[in-house]
Amino acid sequence: MAIKGIITKRLYVKYTRCKRAARYEANDPGAAKLSLTVQQRRQETRELALLSRALFPGGEEAGGSADTYVQLTALSDKTAKLLEEGRTVYGGILLSKIFCTDFDIAVPTDDGVNFYVVKCATAPSENYIRELAYLAHVAKLCSIRVAKISLIVVDPHYTLGKQLKESALLRKIDLTKRVRKYSEKVEKNCEELAAFVQKNDMPDAVLCANCERQFGCEYFSACFGGWLDKPSLFTVHGVDAATRYRLYSEGKISFDDLRAEAPLLKPKAAGIIKAYDEKAVYVDKNSLSKFLGGLWYPMCFLDFESLQSAIPRYRGTRPLETVAFQYSLHVIEKEGDAPVHYGYIAKEGEDAREIIANRLAKEIPQNSCILAFGKFLECKVLGQLAQMFPHVRAKLSTARNNVRDIGAVFSNDTVYYGESLGSRSLKTIYRCVDPDGAHGYEVGAVHNGADAMATYLMLPYMPEEQKKAKRAALWEYCKLDTLSMITILDDIKKRV
Repeated sequence: MAIKGIITKRLYVKYTRCKRAARYEANDPGAAKLSLTVQQRRQETRELALLSRALFPGGEEAGGSADTYVQLTALSDKTAKLLEEGRTVYGGILLSKIFCTDFDIAVPTDDGVNFYVVKCATAPSENYIRELAYLAHVAKLCSIRVAKISLIVVDPHYTLGKQLKESALLRKIDLTKRVRKYSEKVEKNCEELAAFVQKNDMPDAVLCANCERQFGCEYFSACFGGWLDKPSLFTVHGVDAATRYRLYSEGKISFDDLRAEAPLLKPKAAGIIKAYDEKAVYVDKNSLSKFLGGLWYPMCFLDFESLQSAIPRYRGTRPLETVAFQYSLHVIEKEGDAPVHYGYIAKEGEDAREIIANRLAKEIPQNSCILAFGKFLECKVLGQLAQMFPHVRAKLSTARNNVRDIGAVFSNDTVYYGESLGSRSLKTIYRCVDPDGAHGYEVGAVHNGADAMATYLMLPYMPEEQKKAKRAALWEYCKLDTLSMITILDDIKKRV
């Protein structure tokens, strides 16, 4: 819902965090660049909202799409009428002049109305409290007495049985007292925001902690996009947060600026800049020889893609539990042999863990060395599969014990490529070794592990042709991860 001049719950929260993001939200929402992860989380939140209705049966749908103020008013009037009749309302809209909010569930009581908002989370956050406070404020403007205002989240301890039990998966958290503490602040913010949306001036871009949160801001590229594809303050990994904020506030963003600033930077950041300029490759030959000496043939290169869904998809799993849905495995029987590729992607809705366990038990040669890049996920999944399926436990337990982390060679600076700008990610290291090959990460539809998870979880909502293309993209992405490890190993072998 984006109607110019209307202050929504999303716009309000943007305003409390970053006025520039709020300006985009109010006047140019098309500038938003949503990651696949954010899109998938929003979809899952919608699923949770539908599931939560089972906790309050007998309600009536009041929401819908609105492209004009007239349509928005009609939805608000419908919501108000249902509440006046004492009906439980699903997906309602409240509108008072320019202030608008949605909610997931409202239940009229003798003391007023109990409001519920559903989130794809396990606990409340400060942003959620702000949202609820704004909802309570708009309800007050609509002359609705708020008896209670709560968040509905998932219980991380719930385990899926034969059927999903909404009452066990979802838990209600009463936040009425915490929300009321915000009431005066919300009124003040809304007064300021009403004046803010009437203006068209764009506040200066300010780098802040909100820009760098896990899922970032959808307007980050609109603010800083010109600096993201070249060496700059935004692409050097050795600059600490406090220094980064200071440099940006002083307008020192380009690499020329950073070179001039190098004497004042911490040694790590200054060293990264120097190594980049020199296109240097630093090698601790003793440590590298020790690492390579601990490898043997047959040699495997393994990568898993996994999901962490707030709604458990498979029997015996919990919300946000790591569940593998895909793997890529390259096997080299003896030195000099061409690698042989194996892999699998779970079908839509399929719990493929036993299939993956059985396939890996056959495809991984006995007592082979297994390389992974950052081995935590690979060891975790192999351990889970070994525990779940006794008939392959011995084979997969041995495989888990034989995993070696090629990523550690770079995270501990045994090998450092100057062109990496301090990044130790697989894609960056591969780009330093084989720029042409690494281009596959950029041109594909899946660019990273978060994209892979989001893409897989979004498959059920795609038309068949798009689904087929996305599955192909997932296959190529995972395969490229293990191929890149082979290329990287070949490169570091030459540097001893």
